[in-house]
Amino acid sequence: MNQISIRNSVATYSKTEGKVCMFKKGILLLAILVWSLALAACGSNGNRDTAASSPPASPPPSASASGESSGTPAGEALSGEITVWAHPYVSEEKASELKAFWNAVIQDYNAKYPNVKVKYEEIPWKEREQKILTAIASGTGPDVFYQIPDQVPQFANQGVLAPLDDYLADADLADFNEGALRAGNFGGKQYALPILQETQTLIYNADIVKAIGEDPAKLPTTWDEFNAWAEKAVSKGYYARDFAGAEACCNATLYPLLWQKGGDVLAENGSVILDNEAGVATFQYIKDMYDKKWIPADSVSNKDQFPEFLSGKMMAIWGSGYTVNVLNEEKINYVIGEPLTDKVKATFGTVGMFVVSEKSKNKAAAAEFVKLLTNKENQEAFNKLTNYIPARKSAGSIHDGDEVMKKMTEIAAVSRPGIVSPVARTIMPKIQAEIAAMLEGAKTPQEAAGAAAQAVKDELAKL
Repeated sequence: MNQISIRNSVATYSKTEGKVCMFKKGILLLAILVWSLALAACGSNGNRDTAASSPPASPPPSASASGESSGTPAGEALSGEITVWAHPYVSEEKASELKAFWNAVIQDYNAKYPNVKVKYEEIPWKEREQKILTAIASGTGPDVFYQIPDQVPQFANQGVLAPLDDYLADADLADFNEGALRAGNFGGKQYALPILQETQTLIYNADIVKAIGEDPAKLPTTWDEFNAWAEKAVSKGYYARDFAGAEACCNATLYPLLWQKGGDVLAENGSVILDNEAGVATFQYIKDMYDKKWIPADSVSNKDQFPEFLSGKMMAIWGSGYTVNVLNEEKINYVIGEPLTDKVKATFGTVGMFVVSEKSKNKAAAAEFVKLLTNKENQEAFNKLTNYIPARKSAGSIHDGDEVMKKMTEIAAVSRPGIVSPVARTIMPKIQAEIAAMLEGAKTPQEAAGAAAQAVKDELAKL
């Protein structure tokens, strides 16, 4: 069987890779919060890590001239204050549980380091990247904050992140899933420790699948199979799937399709290949989906089409473990599909990590907080609450008996963490703009792919 069928309980949201959508009965309240689960959620991996090298062995602890220890300092050696910024990784109904988690982490930290004051702040997903960069530049930013794989190279290249290598002698790095740990490594330095892994795939409305005469136990596994279902869905008055074209993030739109077609944005040697044969064919496929009304007409301007799925107008939604939580609350009868294959079986998945600011005046205390936050016990508590996949092997059993999360964990094996490059974040809105121009008829798929490729080259030339 290639999917899991579940039906459950009561009310409200969707997050895919840094995006939250709240939908309540009788009221539509959209809050677009810009992955990675998710977490969703630019958005959640069994990584293809091409740009990051393997982390170096950690050096033995030694005191630095500044007084910051390069191993784990004695509790009394650390003092002062650190500020931690994180995000709403759960729906509103579970917000109090997430707050309790953070309180417990801080309490445990202060039991070990009583002279360090921890200030915690939850910031929204929307525009989080700009808020962090602006705050750090002004000297008011956090000491500890959250990153995903395509952010780490950019932030590290800009000198925003502090290498953690000097603090990791006792961090049990071997317990981390190798790909998850490598996602926080750039230029041979370890800048982040992972707390979660997320993967994304198409999730189908089982009732709509039956309505078009298909079997929810036999979901599509190839583009050709999905295309046949899409035609049936449209003929019955449904959309086949979502496509959030206005979201300035390609992780949940272009990239999975591009990888499945056998393409990519960058070749292994760093050259731009977005406009090669596979790239142009992928742009054409997106245009075909739009012209055939498989995706909504507002796919050019809409950042989130989850309400259409919740209201029974759409056969499939691009989602993650966070989406599953919402569907359970909304009592939607759903089935989780395999990532589709055209030339390659692939999907997007991310790694959630915590980093230390290079501008932190208390790097040792901040690094110790990141280490404690990502230990086995806290990974178990955090991922059990948020429905993500732990990044530590020793915490991997928390989802035993949960068939949905077991399926998501299996999908992680073919997940890729986006484009790992210092320009990964800056190229996405430019690429999405070319897709929008194509959907509006201003450019052909070949012209749009070519313009998108040139935009990538222009950004790389700025490095």
